[in-house]
Amino acid sequence: MTHTDFGRTHSGDYIGTLSGNLIRRISEIRTRRRLKRLLDLDDHMLKDVGVTRGEIEIATGLPLSSDAATELRRMSLERRRRFM
Repeated sequence: MTHTDFGRTHSGDYIGTLSGNLIRRISEIRTRRRLKRLLDLDDHMLKDVGVTRGEIEIATGLPLSSDAATELRRMSLERRRRFM
């Protein structure tokens, strides 16, 4: 492997990593927008879905490096287990 080949591979890895991170961030932003739409539902509907307004607000306020949908699901399950 020559020095030039190594440079090309390294750049390709960097660009791949960068584009992967960008795609994940864009996906997370879209997820948060969908989750925020749940706030348009009334409290009875949210109860049927199994989440609270507070849980939605916490999940959508997390850093973009966090998976908001997974965290919302975790909070909801934890809350329901406490009341069983």
